Amino acid sequence: MAIMIPEKPRDFAPASQEGLIFDALALLSDDYYVFHSFRITDTRDGTFHESETDFVILNRTKGVICLEAKAGQVRYENGCWLYGNGIPMHNGGPFNQASANKYKLMRYISDGSMEFVLEKCKFFHAVWFPSVSKDRLKSMTLPSEGDKTLVLTKEALDGPEEFIDRIYALHLPSNIETRLSEMECDRLIREIFCPQFNVFPSASFEADLKKIVFHRLLDEQAGILDFLDEQLTAAVNGAAGTGKTMIAVEKARRHAIAGERVLFLCFNSQLKDYLEENYAKDLVDYYTIAGFACKMCNAVAPDYAKLKDRLEDYYISGSFPYKHVIIDEGQDFGSEAIEETDIIQLIHDIIVDAYQGGTFYVFYDRLQLVQAREMPKFIGDLDCRLTLYRNCRNTENIAITSLRPITENKPKVFEGAVKGAPAKIHFCESVQNEKERIDSIIDNLAADGYRDIVLLTCKTEKASILSDYVNKGKYRNKYLFTTCRKFKGLEADVVVLLDVDKTTFEQDNVLIFYVGTSRARIKLEIAAILSDDDCKEILTSTLNYQGKVRRAKKDFAGALNAIGTIGIQ
Repeated sequence: MAIMIPEKPRDFAPASQEGLIFDALALLSDDYYVFHSFRITDTRDGTFHESETDFVILNRTKGVICLEAKAGQVRYENGCWLYGNGIPMHNGGPFNQASANKYKLMRYISDGSMEFVLEKCKFFHAVWFPSVSKDRLKSMTLPSEGDKTLVLTKEALDGPEEFIDRIYALHLPSNIETRLSEMECDRLIREIFCPQFNVFPSASFEADLKKIVFHRLLDEQAGILDFLDEQLTAAVNGAAGTGKTMIAVEKARRHAIAGERVLFLCFNSQLKDYLEENYAKDLVDYYTIAGFACKMCNAVAPDYAKLKDRLEDYYISGSFPYKHVIIDEGQDFGSEAIEETDIIQLIHDIIVDAYQGGTFYVFYDRLQLVQAREMPKFIGDLDCRLTLYRNCRNTENIAITSLRPITENKPKVFEGAVKGAPAKIHFCESVQNEKERIDSIIDNLAADGYRDIVLLTCKTEKASILSDYVNKGKYRNKYLFTTCRKFKGLEADVVVLLDVDKTTFEQDNVLIFYVGTSRARIKLEIAAILSDDDCKEILTSTLNYQGKVRRAKKDFAGALNAIGTIGIQ
């Protein structure tokens, strides 16, 4: 039996008898391929072209035949091919149509990447009149474009192979002989006659859709912005992912549009660089608090005592160059040097006392207190304090995982939030095993179409297992590698959290885990070196696990709302 593609005939007009011919061609031996209703569509020089060949027959050792089928009564009168009802045939009749389709197919192959096939494969065209007998054909006088050798009659319906092979046996003026290898024949089928593909949303496409959802301004955030229009000073608290930086940036933008200068302070230099790169705006100056001290004092290192003197001069003269001050990551401004000089409170006083309509806003997360021991005093002194509750950065599963070690409260997500895939915890047996696992994770993510991938260590860069493999902050010269502390305030589609071990979940370090995991928007992968005993201890001491520990690693992953894996995935 021939290989029929498709396995059943496509839709056809009953009068054409293509179903009968399809069944007959199926009787060919299994080294024949038969393609029914083969269409070629292309545009050339702005003109749309379309053709359809009733059947294309392919044999690796014999060649290709483009076959037109014409059933019922057919006439040729006054130089015109006519159907039995007298209607003229399109394309100049069956022979011209079959010949034209043959050359279109050859051109289609030539335009692709298989032009070499034309030099090692015969191409023919033929016409099948299933209603005409062999004897009747002998008595017919065909027009000049028709050759009876290229005609199949109703006798071929019982077994077409000998009639087909008679055509294949013809010689061509070019002396081409068919000599396609099995690989070449398979490629011809796969790329020309029957290409196969599967259209599915890539991971990157899904990530783009999720980011569109995340970046919508929630009612809660819009309400905060509207409220701040009437409030000159405020401290806005919110867990990771609740949109604090988004609101802060939008508030700065609105002031700049109104023609008023804004000082935007944060703690991390990477966050400052990101804000400058993505939200640059005339009249908005982004600084770290250290960078601002250097700028104000014209120094290469921050001297907060000198900054205090400079700010006092501004207070007296009323010449501070900014009308609005916005502080992001406010919880990190509690270092001793900053607190002792009281410079943030002084900036607040300058704004409130010197500028009518001047504003001072602080955005902070008490759960991300990793750069200082205590919350800065100036935050508690502000009269107005607001709280954001709904997570709009992370998928619901990532938000749950990030909060599990530090609170029993479930994250509040907005209606229609993306559920997302659970985080994966990859349990590694050794440092070398973790390095191999990280490479495997990255390769799989890249193959899935993810591009925005960041590697975060729960330790320092020098203490990380990747310390010897990082060049200028990049792993494999491509992927950003940094600490959870330094990446605080930023986010990425995918976070690979590494150097996770027993110490990660100790009281002094567990907030680092929260900071790192909450940076992931779409996907979270965690590489950990944890024994069964380590998992048991963390379950009882940190995660308040109440059940009986049966399979320590699996129970540990489950307690973190994650999937545990062992071995290269």
